[in-house]
Amino acid sequence: MKKMNSAIIILVTFAACFISSSSARATLQVSEKDLNFEINENGTFTVSASVMSLIFAPVPEDISIWFSYSEDSNVYPLPNTSIIENGTTGHLEFTVRAFKAGHTTIMVHASPPIVNTKDAFVRVGVYKSYGWIVVSTIVGWIYFICWSVSFYPQVITNYRRKSVVGLNFDFLGLNLTGFIAYSVFNIGLCYIQEVQMEYHIAHPTGVIPVEHNDVGFSVHATVITAVTIAQCFIYERGDQVIAKSTVAVLALVWSTAGVFLLLTALHVNKYTPWLTFLYFFSYVKLGVTLTKYIPQVVYNYKRKSTVGWSIGTVLLDFIGGLFSIGQMFMVSANFDDWYSLIGNFTKFGLGIASISFDVIFMVQHFCLYRHSPSSTDSMDSALIS
Repeated sequence: MKKMNSAIIILVTFAACFISSSSARATLQVSEKDLNFEINENGTFTVSASVMSLIFAPVPEDISIWFSYSEDSNVYPLPNTSIIENGTTGHLEFTVRAFKAGHTTIMVHASPPIVNTKDAFVRVGVYKSYGWIVVSTIVGWIYFICWSVSFYPQVITNYRRKSVVGLNFDFLGLNLTGFIAYSVFNIGLCYIQEVQMEYHIAHPTGVIPVEHNDVGFSVHATVITAVTIAQCFIYERGDQVIAKSTVAVLALVWSTAGVFLLLTALHVNKYTPWLTFLYFFSYVKLGVTLTKYIPQVVYNYKRKSTVGWSIGTVLLDFIGGLFSIGQMFMVSANFDDWYSLIGNFTKFGLGIASISFDVIFMVQHFCLYRHSPSSTDSMDSALIS
């Protein structure tokens, strides 16, 4: 009797699968979401279809496949007469050939229109030389290391001098706020699934623009900046205090963030609430990066000295900025995609702004105030040499 009941349950289960397979919506999948190859080579991907019920079942009817392409496509058109036959899952293979370097998104469409093609797309990147890919990767690690290490000369300078005189407190307050905002943005996009879903709603064929090393860098920068601020409570600081105007700006930023969080929690924005909330923090980081060095430049000018402000930090930041911008030009040239440089103008503009301030600091240190006593400590001298 028990064996008969088990058999009945199995038969009912398979019947349910069959019934749901015949009525459920078929879904198209592609084997590769990102396809990168050299201009003189080819790339391949497969398209398959299945019905998701209790199991992935074959499609119950013929499905016609065709393709569309993003604007200014750099690949030869694929055949638009392919069919996934009834009772199969397809696995049709397509070869992509390019006539020039660049980026293209291939969208897969299907008929009948009840077929789900939401995730059926391939981002194609065609480059001129793999060697430049390797060089670009190396350059990326160089600027990542330079920027990560750049926080330490100031900490070491403060420790050796047992003083933070010369280090502007307004800069520190703005810098900490900027890196906290940057960390919140990166962690949210990299690890919170709901935010990632909202991002893909807003950018269906886009790639999450944050990776694990971005999270590591921003969190590391936040911690080291907090350590530097802690030194201000331990070591000699003279008569330095953070300006009331800076306190007001920081209070406005964080109170606005609090209001934004409340509105987000109340679902005032029903489309992409948490993604929009995180974008607020990205704008905070943008504003901080454009303004945070101004108090230190003015402070050096008023004192007619750069003593206490680590030139080692400036030099490492300058080198990192040059390599960062250099990598952007390398990638654009290798993929013959100069629009991406313009499209990512925020990153490019921030890099230029940061380098410009570094140049100002170097002029102050090496030219205008070079005869100030004890302009460098041993750490900075070692970095210069």
